[in-house]
Amino acid sequence: MSELHKEVFRLSNARKEVFMNMLLRGKPGYKWFILGIKAFKVLKPKSPRGAFLENYYVAMRYIDDVADGDVPFPEGYASRTDYVLRKLDFVKGKREPEDDIERLLAVSSELAGSFGADFTEESENILKSLLFDANRRGTYQIFSEEDLAKHFFDLDIRGGVKGSLKIFGENPDYFKIIEPLGQAERIYYNLRDFNEDIGDGLINISGEDCARLGITEELLRSGQYESHPGVRTWFREQAEKGLTLMEEYKRKKKINLRMETEIALIFAFELKAKDFMANVARGNFEGILKGTKKVKKSSL
Repeated sequence: MSELHKEVFRLSNARKEVFMNMLLRGKPGYKWFILGIKAFKVLKPKSPRGAFLENYYVAMRYIDDVADGDVPFPEGYASRTDYVLRKLDFVKGKREPEDDIERLLAVSSELAGSFGADFTEESENILKSLLFDANRRGTYQIFSEEDLAKHFFDLDIRGGVKGSLKIFGENPDYFKIIEPLGQAERIYYNLRDFNEDIGDGLINISGEDCARLGITEELLRSGQYESHPGVRTWFREQAEKGLTLMEEYKRKKKINLRMETEIALIFAFELKAKDFMANVARGNFEGILKGTKKVKKSSL
């Protein structure tokens, strides 16, 4: 057994711990992601891509959860921001790994190298985006449409879509074709997680939309926004935009993708987002737009 395979095996407990914590939080999407990763490894048993995807996803998922406040930030760090900054330093190659999450990233880098890929750029983009969330968490700061677009483009388009194409060995030029799907996916997450984000002091409605629709920081802080006409209008507009982007993706998609890529795009992106946004576009907010009774305090 090579040193790389020994390290992958040694880190199995770290991967299992993160997976278990994900499932305990009860978000249905986590279960499907885990099953999807395992299915990919079964489909490609001799390829290092499956092992890369598992190790990389676990590491980035955990960093995301620390930044979002879904898990306590580990000892030895001053804040969630400090945690993400340290991981960003490591990804940039400034030092040796200090914990199992960084070791998972190091192993991921070696595995990527074995199939001729480098995910440094995608990792930096994702971590910078997570840093943006960690910095604004608990502040209720309202950002311009331009600032939010850059943040989400780095996370979901540069990081997510380009990274996925590399993992599945697709032509990187397909990036522009799949870009609308990545944008639609971000809209889905913003709508799905709206109540949770507001409770954490994260506002993903642009300043321009807030001004146009009469949505204020005070309203969102109060948690009493469930029936506000401006918030409901914003939800419907965003859902309609997301559905339009998905249609644009289908019109552009005149390319032959590998079977595993098609499956990943359908199950990880298209199905869950399309049904959800179609529901919202029809004005069905039941179980989606709930308001928050109590505002969480910042953990920064």
